[in-house]
Parts: sequence; structure tokens; C-alpha cells
Amino acid sequence: MLPERLVVMANRIGQQLGHYRLTRKLGSGGFADVYQAEHVYLNTLAAVKLLNANLASSDIQNFHTEAKTVARLVHPHIVRVLDFGMEASMPYLVMEYAPNGTMRQRHPRGTQVPLSLVVMYTKQIASALQHAHMQRLIHRDVKPENLLLGRNNELLLGDFGAALLTHTSVMLSIQNIIGTISYMAPEQLEGKPTPASDQYALAIVVYEWLCGYCPFQGSLAEVHNLQLYEPPPSLLAKIPTLAPAVERVVMKALAKQPEQRFVTIQAFAEALEQASLHVQASPPPLFLRGDVGVQGHGHGNETLLATETFLSPSPPPLAVAPPHLAAQPFPVTMIANASIPAQPHLSRRVFLGSLIGLATIGGAGGLAWWLTQQEKQPGHATTPDPTRAPTATPIPSKSEASYIYTGHQDQVFTAAWSPNDRYIASAGGNSSSRRGDTAVHVWEAQTGHDVNSYTGHSSLVRMVAWSPDGSRIASASEDKTVQVWDATTGNNPLTYSGHTNQVRAVTWSPDGKFIASASMDHTVQIWDAITGQSIVTYNGHVTGVVFVAWSLDGKLIASASVDGKVNVWDPTSGTAPRVFPHYTVVGSLAWSPDSTSIVTGDYNDDDSVRIWTIRTEKNTKVFPRTPGNPVYTVAWSLDGKLIAAGYDQHQVKIWRAATGEQILTYTGHHASVIDVQWSHDSRYIASGGFDKTVQLWTIS
Repeated sequence: MLPERLVVMANRIGQQLGHYRLTRKLGSGGFADVYQAEHVYLNTLAAVKLLNANLASSDIQNFHTEAKTVARLVHPHIVRVLDFGMEASMPYLVMEYAPNGTMRQRHPRGTQVPLSLVVMYTKQIASALQHAHMQRLIHRDVKPENLLLGRNNELLLGDFGAALLTHTSVMLSIQNIIGTISYMAPEQLEGKPTPASDQYALAIVVYEWLCGYCPFQGSLAEVHNLQLYEPPPSLLAKIPTLAPAVERVVMKALAKQPEQRFVTIQAFAEALEQASLHVQASPPPLFLRGDVGVQGHGHGNETLLATETFLSPSPPPLAVAPPHLAAQPFPVTMIANASIPAQPHLSRRVFLGSLIGLATIGGAGGLAWWLTQQEKQPGHATTPDPTRAPTATPIPSKSEASYIYTGHQDQVFTAAWSPNDRYIASAGGNSSSRRGDTAVHVWEAQTGHDVNSYTGHSSLVRMVAWSPDGSRIASASEDKTVQVWDATTGNNPLTYSGHTNQVRAVTWSPDGKFIASASMDHTVQIWDAITGQSIVTYNGHVTGVVFVAWSLDGKLIASASVDGKVNVWDPTSGTAPRVFPHYTVVGSLAWSPDSTSIVTGDYNDDDSVRIWTIRTEKNTKVFPRTPGNPVYTVAWSLDGKLIAAGYDQHQVKIWRAATGEQILTYTGHHASVIDVQWSHDSRYIASGGFDKTVQLWTIS
């Protein structure tokens, strides 16, 4: 028969500890079981950790003292302790419930995490541990399983169970430390932990994130001896592209003697960040690994692609190239009269019908009536702008592309250049079923070879955006999520689920720390790009928000909604908006490089491209419109000279921003053009549309 204590523990579900009723078991560790629990009066959720230790009466006061210390740890990256107590001589803690799992689940063993993410994770964990150390508390059990993800995917340091038992007579058995010894400092294995022991454990975690595995492998006894006596294997031997400065920092934190490590754990995190700033090496080779959410596509099998990549003398990085390796333009040899299978023309009525349906779902039921009334009214005559260019001179047209990507099976809604202009990320789906080919394809602009195909979304992908350093991609989908993932491998997605309706647009802050997402739930939400923690929710729109863009100086955000309003507002507070009214739905907008103006594109009755000055809130330019030819997308070149607009009638028009003169019409598409994007050197355009292609071309 089982001992009485184990029988009691096995039947814990349904029991009440304090004010909390245990509802289900979340997991078991070496010396604790964790349950999800519900407050019997408030109906709020918590996690209850029941320590598998019968405390002697002399130990109970020590436990209470340590528990009070832990409960006083108030920090944004530490799991809050809400309550504690004793149940039949067994101590328990009631903690904040973290519903999104652990960092072990987010980054399974064998996964290499981008250095930029490792640095940001380390800073957050070190900040939490430094706070604990200042309260004279050593965690003693830092490992990925004890790094939790909160309600908004924020990183939380949990499980101070080992610390709570420090001053009791309870001793951990060999069985208790099997899952922990890989992260234990030598002095801790000898029973003499210090705050530097947490630094050592965090450095092991960093080592594992960088190369996929802990430095010491083997049996319990083997790992024990390796921790005590052997230096860690070289990180550079495992990751040749890693900066030596990064390895030096990690190895210093892994010194066998505590006094040889950094003075504080915060100093370790700061040194790692400084070392990472000097990284100029390429990231891991671009090859398909067959990871979850990533699949090969179209241009040959995985073996061939991997072989070609490894044989390349210099695998092209996805991160921003150093100045001396500025983006090299792809060949401009034109494909004369490039043949693309003709697609059925999708009229603006189909597109707008889709929009109206979505707006109705999003609570903007009056939009259908509003659009109908607009169609019944006389056309809105726009006062001719004195800066408009004369149109008597024939405008040259062009239909040849430098490269045409045909890897999509459905309509393309978004195409974005990587910061170094070497890669394109493109996505879309079926505008009728809202599903179809919802993969985000990442491919080489020069060759069209696929790098990976991210398949994490369950519905049409509306927009993709690269992080400013080129290491990650954020994708916004009608499945109500934004997913942030590694641009090289497609691994490690962070899923932001703060919206209650389809997400139509996404943009990064210029410093890469935050993401703003626009949704048909009428909100724009700003959140942390690493943790997913919500920062600001902008509620200035009364209908669905279809576009959002961050100014290049980082000071303002512009967002457009289906009621024709463009709001420009402060991202730090979500206040003081400037409103730029339009006659009809604004499908797209873009900032000028100097952040003083925006260009907007209208569709339905107005079908115009307009420039607005932010300071004066004036419409300073209206480009010649083509009635019955809605504008779906606009883009401003980063040299500030040109504006591109994509139209329903298969065209992309290029205008001079200063004069309004149209200088080119591109006619290479066979259906509506939904997205246009300038390369960062302002020489090339990527345009995608309902003909299922992305076309790369120049204006020369």
C-alpha cells in the first residue's frame, strides 16, 4: 500500500488549501507538485505549489520567514507569491498563474535562439535575480523550466521552492536534483551557494540557448564531476559565427570560482549586451531544418538547398549588413514580356465586400450602409491642387520585371524587404475562404530561392514586417494573432493574442523594442516585442483599424480605420491624436522619411493619393486620380523623392513626392496590386497582388 502522505497527495484535486480549490495538476518537480487552483470567492486562478517535505516544528518558523521574504519580491519579471501556508506539515505557496508555459516549451532542447533574443531574455532574468539578491535571497534553481510566460507572454522567474527550504532540515536527495544538476555551480554542488551561483546557472542557460545544449552532458555522476573540474566546451567550436567577445563573457560567468565571475548578475547581463553590440558575423547558415512550422517550398528539395547554402563561400545574413557590406542590388537583367498565367480579375466590389463583411463582424455594422450612401451621393469633387503636374505629356509604362516570384498558391497581400534588401517576406491567402495558402514565404531577392515557409497561422495573413535588425519577422493574421518568429529558421514564435478580431496590420518601433498591431476590434495595441506584454491600447477609432505605421523618428504612430479617419498619435500614451478625415476608406498609408508628412491611399468613390503635413494637419497635395480605380497601397521611398501606389486595375504608379508629377506606370500584374514596398536603397520595388505573384522591378 502507498504511504498515507502519498495517498493524500494523489487525491489533492478538488481539495481546498486556504481560499483556493485545486482544480487540476500542472506538473511535478523534484520536491514539489504544482496545481492550478481557483479562489473560492473571487473565482480567480492561481498556481499552488505544494512542497514535498514534511517540516518539523522547528522548521516551520524558518519556512514562514523565507516565504515572507519571497512574497516581498515585487518585480515585473518575478512570479508574485499571493499566499502561503501549511497543510498537514507540508508547506505550500499560492502564486500568480502563468498560463503560457515555460521557456523550455518555447525553446526546446536543441533549439538555437538568436543572440538578440538571448540578450534581451538575459537582461530580464538578471534584473529579477538582482532584485532577489538585494533581498538576500538566492534562487538556487535557475533553469528554463522555471522561467515562465505570463498572461501577456512576459518572462517571469518562478519556483523559489529551493530557496524556501534553505534554512530547514529538509535535504534534497540525488533524485531531487537530476533535472537541475546541469545548471548547478560548483560551490552549490558542494553545499555553499552564493549569489554568484545564480549567475553561473543563468550562464548555463545562455550557453544552451546559443548552441542548443548545456555544456556538460552525461550521467548524473559525470555531470557532477564535469561541473566541478572541467572547463565548458568552446562555444566558438559549436558556433563559428559567434563573436569571440560573446564567448568571453559567457565563459567568465562560468568560471569555477565564484570570485572570478562578474561582481553581480546584472553586470553579467550588461557585459553580454555590450559584447553583442559588436557582432558582425553572419547568423547560422540558411538551410531548412524541418522544424515545426517550417516547410520547404517549390524550388528544389531540402538536401539540394542545404548543399547549395553550405557550398556558398559567404552565406548571406538576414541581419543588417555592416556598412562595408551594404546591400548589393540583384541583377537588373530584364525578363522581356515575362509570362504570368492570367488570373480572373477581382474587382473592387469583391474586395470591398470582403472588407464590409469583416467590419460587420468587428462591430462596425453601419459601414455597409455608409458605403452604400457614399455611392448614392454625387462624386466628391476635389479642388484642384496648384501643385498638380500637367498630364499632357504621355506617361511611360513598363511591364518587365527583374524577377517574378510564383511560390504562392493564393493571392498575395503583403511583401516586405529585409533591412539589407537581400530577402523578401511575402504572404497572403484566399480572400474568399480566408484560408488557402496562409504561409509566409521568406526568399532571396536575388535568386528567388526559398529560405523557409512559416506556417504558424490558421487564416489569411494580412501583413508582415521585419524587425529593424533583420533577425525576426512579425506576421499579422485574420486568425486574430500576431506571431513573431526567427527570420532564418521560422523557429521560436511569440504569439500575441491581445486582439479580439482580425489583425490587419503590424509595425515595429524603429528601435525594435515594441510592436504596434491594428485590428478590426477598433484598437491599435502596442506591446513588448520580446515578452508580448501589453504596453498601450489606443482606442481612438470607432470602427475597424486597417493600417498602422510608426514614424521613422519613433515619435508618432499613424493609424487608419474603415470610416475614413487617419489618426496620428503619441505611442507613449495613446493621446493627443491629430485626425485627418477622408471621404472613404483609407486602405494604406506611409510616412515620409523625415517623419513630417504621411501619404494616404483611398478607395471606393475617391480613389486618390494624398500627402498630409502633420504639423499643420493640412492636405498639401492630391495626385491626379483615376475614377473607378481604387488605391490599395502606397509607399514612400526612403530617399524621400518618390511615392508608389498600387491600384485595383493592375497598375503601380510612381509619382515625384515634391511636384506630384507621375513618371511611370508599371503594368506587369494581371490582377489588383495589394502591396508595394520600396527597397531600402530606394532603387527597387516589390509589388504583390491578386495574381498570386510578387514582382521585383526598377523604375529605370
